[in-house]
Amino acid sequence: MHHYDFLGQLVLIGTLAIATILLFQRIRIPPVIGLIFTGIMLGPTGFGVVSDSGLISILAELGVVLLLFTIGLEFSIDDMKKLQKIVFVGGFAQILLTGLVIAGMAFLLMEAIGKGISTQEALTLGFSFSVSSTALCLKILSDRDELGQEHGKIALGILIFQDMAIVPLMIGLTFLAPGKAISPEATIQEIVLLLVFAVGMFGGFRLLMPRVVRMITALHAGEVLVLGALVLCFGAAWLASLIGLSLALGAFMAGMVIASTDESHRISKTIDPFREALTSIFFVSVGLLLDVNMIELPWLIGVALIVLLVKGTVMTGISMALGFPLRVSLMSGMVLAQIGEFSFVLAGSARNTGLLDQHMFQLMLTIIVVTMIVTPALIAAAPGFAAQMAPVFRFMPLMPKPEPKQPTRAAAGPIVCKGEIHAAIIGYGLIGQNVATVMNATNLLYTVLDINRKVVSTMRRKGEPLFYGDCTERKSLLRVGADHCRSVVICIPEVEAATQCIRLVRSINSEAFIIVRSRSFRSAGQFYRAGADAVVTEIFETSIQMFSELLRHFKVEPETIFDQQEIIRREGGKLFMVPAVEFSASSTKNGKSGSRKSPLPRKPASDQPWS
Repeated sequence: MHHYDFLGQLVLIGTLAIATILLFQRIRIPPVIGLIFTGIMLGPTGFGVVSDSGLISILAELGVVLLLFTIGLEFSIDDMKKLQKIVFVGGFAQILLTGLVIAGMAFLLMEAIGKGISTQEALTLGFSFSVSSTALCLKILSDRDELGQEHGKIALGILIFQDMAIVPLMIGLTFLAPGKAISPEATIQEIVLLLVFAVGMFGGFRLLMPRVVRMITALHAGEVLVLGALVLCFGAAWLASLIGLSLALGAFMAGMVIASTDESHRISKTIDPFREALTSIFFVSVGLLLDVNMIELPWLIGVALIVLLVKGTVMTGISMALGFPLRVSLMSGMVLAQIGEFSFVLAGSARNTGLLDQHMFQLMLTIIVVTMIVTPALIAAAPGFAAQMAPVFRFMPLMPKPEPKQPTRAAAGPIVCKGEIHAAIIGYGLIGQNVATVMNATNLLYTVLDINRKVVSTMRRKGEPLFYGDCTERKSLLRVGADHCRSVVICIPEVEAATQCIRLVRSINSEAFIIVRSRSFRSAGQFYRAGADAVVTEIFETSIQMFSELLRHFKVEPETIFDQQEIIRREGGKLFMVPAVEFSASSTKNGKSGSRKSPLPRKPASDQPWS
């Protein structure tokens, strides 16, 4: 029975993780932090209960593989083509600049405190710390529904390049190892073969994966679907490992190919439970690695904060150099400021080759874990911080310059001239495009502001009145005529940016009718407080559309359907914005609901959700 002792450790990890997460949720700390804290308590820094770290590490790596596979399912090959500049230009610049800057700072700092290190050790520290946490960043961004936003796309592109760069970085570290004589010709040949095999494997995925997926899903057997999804995920990861690529990168490539098929959503749904369980074990394993002397902990935390600042600053500068607005660049810098799980791999390789001793290796692990622990708070604070700090740094030389003058249907230059503009549309995603299409069909004049430079350039060539700029900047809003338009339609998903945009519009045009999209009632309340005239809540409007279709199916009179829609829009939202007692009082005092009986069911006050 002793062969199954690891089961007891898994049960202990699961039980303590559940208890910790429940406790942390009460004090509004993200579950990821609870999982890392669980590992710290069970590892050598805490009670030292878990000893079978080998099995935990294997399960943790499988969790990262599943996470990258499901992330790949959300991004098709066409989506990735749009990120190629971020991946190759931004990714290369990020690793090179971050590695050199941190290496230089480490060398000078250690010299200053009398504990000098060699140039090889400094470069090892710099490039080990240059990579960020793919698992942590993508998990949090996915949970916050921010992967599709501009800073989420930047983070994804940089993380993809970092995963591809792990093997070259490990090869590079072997050149720094003392006493190692490595042939440059052999190394170049190895890298070329790696690239050839990688391209061949990706081509094979594109040819075979869609056919295999259709064959599996056509069988309509739940067991086959589960097993097939796992085989596709781990099979792709295994093939990638055979040619020297990371397991996670192989799984991501497979998921990205499958994303172009109609069956991708079924594969994703099948994988999700396994992903959640094993990814949780990964975050526990991060805490298990920590073995730190408490006397050294304060200055290690200080070093970790310096690394966060350096990496965030470098990434912000790179994003701005690529043409992204300062606000988006700041957010991407904060998302990628931490040190990632592949740093463990690089540090371990450096220890094995004699570049680092055991003590330095453990100090690096502590710094890595500290940066990962603060990451959820950094990502959560990024939108608000970026919105507040962007105006402070307008003087920076890397700020994107205004586009050259080009005549458009709505303007003769880069600034819309005085004259009637029915609506200024903020954001040219699917919702913004639909609004613009209807405006055009009804002969109403409009302008559009968007932060995607490529989209703006493409649509301007087609004669659309699009302008490049950030909606949190006053000058960008003035360019689309927000100071004299009759209405402003805000279609962007970022809550903080939309809130700041509302306040700016209201300050320069008090008469404008401001209508905003919202994904939740919580953000709807925030938009109203900022000065919006109307907020369209996506979930709410979906429910209205559903019951309207149902009533039409039962041949209910159109007037009655319209009445019920108005009742829901007027009264229904109050259930989510105020306590039930206030709702009851207001609905009886104002007399508006007396003429029609609201279809909403009454609930006890304790059951009513709050905004």
